[in-house]
Amino acid sequence: MNISCSEFRQRAWDALAQSNGYWYAVLLLLIVIAISAALGSATVGFLGLLALPMTYAYNVEILKLDRELKVPVIENLFTIYRDNLLKAFLVPFLKTLFVFLWSLLFVIPGFIMAYAYSMAIYIAHDNPEMSTMDAIKKSKELMRGHKWDLFVLDLSFIGWILLACLTGGIGFFFLQPYIDTAHAEFYREISGAAPNAAQAPEV
Repeated sequence: MNISCSEFRQRAWDALAQSNGYWYAVLLLLIVIAISAALGSATVGFLGLLALPMTYAYNVEILKLDRELKVPVIENLFTIYRDNLLKAFLVPFLKTLFVFLWSLLFVIPGFIMAYAYSMAIYIAHDNPEMSTMDAIKKSKELMRGHKWDLFVLDLSFIGWILLACLTGGIGFFFLQPYIDTAHAEFYREISGAAPNAAQAPEV
């Protein structure tokens, strides 16, 4: 890959800054985590699965932020249950399930497949006619030869991750949108999508 980790991080930060969407992204993440935790701690633990569509919607909002410099819309965390519930549930659910099954073989296969399936939500959003399984398969194809690149990109955040750890984990609420936007930028690059308004050359 011709783009360095530092350039991916810079592009992600530029998108967050120029869209004025960083704090909205943090708020979206906090809402998703809070509702997931509340449902997961209920008497029937599997109620936490009901929050999966929110994780789908959150990632879509981050993709729009990176691609279109749009401020994330909190309402979309909830309208997803009306507009696209089945796919918004199945994509993150099956991703998690498949990674878990691979992990039963050994930790490393599960770790590798987590990266292989990492683009499935973006692909499902960009291809509404595509089935859930096809989106997951397409992610696996798209990430062929790029899993290591994404791992290295994640590793390049190690300084920020260590700093977040020193805050007792609170810092991750502020760091994760930055990492997620870098992932969206990574997807934009390997999928061949056009640059956003911040990156487009002036004419």
